[in-house]
Amino acid sequence: MLFRIEDSENSNGQHREYSIRKERLPQLKLAELEGYLAEEIRKEVNNSKNRSLLSYSKSLGVCLLKYNKYADNELHINKCEAYNFVYYDDVKANKSKCKPFSLLCGLDDIKIKHKKREIVLLNFKIDVSNNNLLDSYLRKNTGIGRKKMASPEKDKEVLLMQSPEDMVISTYSDSVYLLYALYLKYGMDESIHINIINMIYNLEDFRFEFCGERERYALLEIVNYLYINGIYEKEMSDRLLQDSQSSEHMSMYYDSILQLHGIQNESFEDSYMLEEYNDNVISDGIWHFYAEKHL
Repeated sequence: MLFRIEDSENSNGQHREYSIRKERLPQLKLAELEGYLAEEIRKEVNNSKNRSLLSYSKSLGVCLLKYNKYADNELHINKCEAYNFVYYDDVKANKSKCKPFSLLCGLDDIKIKHKKREIVLLNFKIDVSNNNLLDSYLRKNTGIGRKKMASPEKDKEVLLMQSPEDMVISTYSDSVYLLYALYLKYGMDESIHINIINMIYNLEDFRFEFCGERERYALLEIVNYLYINGIYEKEMSDRLLQDSQSSEHMSMYYDSILQLHGIQNESFEDSYMLEEYNDNVISDGIWHFYAEKHL
């Protein structure tokens, strides 16, 4: 599963393009594909002004604690289980193709058949979370390496060209912070997992009137992700929490990020006394099920 926070510093409200219309997809020769991929990757990881790719992380915590400064941006969830692939239409053969492609592939001198064949690039998903490999790949294929400040390895970064099927959490993003914080501190046993899943699944439809039913299912994905794969988040949490606490985060009220830090540093009783600062029907349920275990 991959996670993305949409434009944390974007004051003009222009989002990246998650679904590209077919007539606007890149059309090129097969021999030009590798150079096109390398240039797009370079622009994204080096933070160029004209970058257009979608940057995701294999860690939920990276998005919550590093790229959502005020805890008020959309959380995108991509149920990607495989990356390092390129998808394109072969115009002559009138057939869609999926080919393995990784940074390591890009370092090899692979002989390309049918170099002049026209293709329409549909999408690609490429793991760029190895700094040394990325630097070598960019230098070979673009002549320009990774900027020193770029941190795809630290961010566990995967790049996508487009991602039209993302699930989005916006209305209940505070609840994601709360669940993440409680998971890091207290874990999630089977009964808590089942209770939270049932609570979200059985909520009345009007609870999702403004965000849509897909947000319900996005929340269910987050709960299942932490229950099944959360050990990965725990392995990264020390650095993420330390970096977040030492950041320039400024808040005029007790927001979700401050609450997350408080849960890590205080007793359950002290944290629970401030539960009204994260007050919605999902957060209330999460607090209730954890309180049953820890109060």
